[in-house]
Amino acid sequence: MFCLNLCEILDTALLNNNRLEQLIEKVVKENQIPDPLMRIYAGSSFCSQYFLHLNCWEKLFDYCLSHDLHVTLTLPIFSQKDLETGKERIKDILEKGKEIVDEVTVNDLGMLQYISGTYEKGVNLGRLFFKDPRDVRVRPYQEGEMSPNLLSNRNFLLEDNDWIKGIELDPTNRYIDLSECDLDGIVLGVHTPFCYMTTGNICKFASTHKDVENKFRPNGRCHLECSQMYEHYKARFDGRNADLIRYGRTVYYYNNGTRIAGKKIDRKMYFPVLEVKELRKEGV
Repeated sequence: MFCLNLCEILDTALLNNNRLEQLIEKVVKENQIPDPLMRIYAGSSFCSQYFLHLNCWEKLFDYCLSHDLHVTLTLPIFSQKDLETGKERIKDILEKGKEIVDEVTVNDLGMLQYISGTYEKGVNLGRLFFKDPRDVRVRPYQEGEMSPNLLSNRNFLLEDNDWIKGIELDPTNRYIDLSECDLDGIVLGVHTPFCYMTTGNICKFASTHKDVENKFRPNGRCHLECSQMYEHYKARFDGRNADLIRYGRTVYYYNNGTRIAGKKIDRKMYFPVLEVKELRKEGV
């Protein structure tokens, strides 16, 4: 299944003047994707401030309803100071999207318990649950084979937890072996073409316009500066070219050649960060 991951990059501008349709056409054409788009992921895996400031949900839901698309709401990890506000925001979004949001991706145990105990939605374990090493600079590891530690045995999270519908993996290595993982009944989603390498609670871009004494504060309030700026690095590590992007709080690296053995991939979640930037440069 072809899914579009708009987490971290969705904003009001993307939903105006047919920009989203143009983005989808661009992604499908340039990547020669044969399957129709079936689902959009929206929200955030990494930034609670982005999630709390995002205010274009009704436009997104209207678009998805008119194009027969499902929506997965993705939730970040909220700090204690933002937790209650975050829960109110989740409640509001799920109420507005009750006809279209059929599952929620969570990234920490607290939110897993809250969502599964409060809302009748399918729950996915997000990419932050998987703590396996990921670093494009270490060639022997990145080009080797791995099996996610969380899935190496029948995990307490998955055992007898009927509300867990799926898992989301990153393309951390050249080969990912799931042959020893018991994933019966679990929907396997893989992010592409970027793997997140590192993330944190401090946003470099949010500090741009702040006074010196207020810069680089964890979970500091922002004005979604990430929608206006990012950093794209062309680097070379151990004789290999590497393509890295710092977007918001997170650094990603391009890794589109991962092979997965032992389990059929049910979903590929495409992160169109470069395509969005190209459209903005073109003034679309």
